[in-house]
Amino acid sequence: MKSELWRRVDVQVSLFTAVIVAILSYSIFMVQYRITYSDMLRSLNDQVEHIYSYIGERMDTDTFKHVSVPGDVQKESYQRMHDCFRRVKEITGVMYLYTAKMNGNGEFVYVVDCLEPKDADFRYPGDLIEREIYPDMQRALNGERVLPDKIKKTDWGKIFITYLPIYEGKEIIGVVGIEFRADHQYQVYQNLRRVLPVFILLFSLMASLVSRYLFRRISNPFYKDMSNMDYLTRLKNRNAYQLDVKNRIAAKKEKDTGFILIDLNSLKHINDTMGHETGDRYITCISQAYLNMGPEDGIMYRIGGDEFVVVMPGASEEKIGSFVSRLESEFEKMVFMPGLTFAWGAAIYDAETDADLFSTCRRADKNMYMKKQKFYEDRKKREDGNGTV
Repeated sequence: MKSELWRRVDVQVSLFTAVIVAILSYSIFMVQYRITYSDMLRSLNDQVEHIYSYIGERMDTDTFKHVSVPGDVQKESYQRMHDCFRRVKEITGVMYLYTAKMNGNGEFVYVVDCLEPKDADFRYPGDLIEREIYPDMQRALNGERVLPDKIKKTDWGKIFITYLPIYEGKEIIGVVGIEFRADHQYQVYQNLRRVLPVFILLFSLMASLVSRYLFRRISNPFYKDMSNMDYLTRLKNRNAYQLDVKNRIAAKKEKDTGFILIDLNSLKHINDTMGHETGDRYITCISQAYLNMGPEDGIMYRIGGDEFVVVMPGASEEKIGSFVSRLESEFEKMVFMPGLTFAWGAAIYDAETDADLFSTCRRADKNMYMKKQKFYEDRKKREDGNGTV
């Protein structure tokens, strides 16, 4: 049953749709994520350029030569640059702004800090720079502009950080570090990444269900899809019968499903003696009789030359008997010569007896066959009684 389920076209379509929607959803998210993230970085870079330009015009390069130890905070050059950095921090809202240089031991040390000495994070001239940012700082000291490109997780929080070289003439004498707080952005993007799989799963599931529903509705509508309709009788054909029964099995709607198998009597004799056009006319008598009954509980299919099956949800012996009685009444109105009849047999799904609905249909077929045999036996007896050969 599982292999049969995976071979069904509607299941394959729904799975294919789910995969496509999942890929598209993820792609759209990533594109939107990259666009938003890039736009944010571009805004930060613009802000960095303005700060760098402003500081560059006011930079006192003497601080890199004469400010090296904590006591140098009292020097005028330090005070002047400290006030400049403090104003920039207040105006722009940057988290941190400072300058640094390399000492004689090859270590990066602070020069001017934008914070006040009373702040816990304040760093004095000569204090060592955290080693985790040495690589980026070295790039700046080599003349590279290290602009914000991703959120960095540091001991003092999530930050965007940039390092820019400070020149005296053509010589690089130090770097300026600009840090932007990124805790909020980091949390937002982490939340987005967490909920993304949930949204993709929901979108894929919805797309799968909708595509399966639409496929069933569109792929073989009774009045449009000729691949599932019998042209002569205007009834659903064997292909539609197989698909509909399999759908009922997949939907676990076997309970109380009834089958009525119908076979025209003497069709071969009509074809042989009166021609196939008359035989076709005989075949349409049963289909037209069904169509004349109007909306009914059962659906009739033509599954062979003169073989028909009626699938009846919610069937009972009384309901089947009533259906056949009305069908026989309409059929008698349609026939064009006396003696034209049909044999029928019925069965209702029994979970203890039937493996599936097709087993129920086979039981109905056996019941119909027995009635058909009796019809021919009775006719032979009548003919023998009349002395005919």
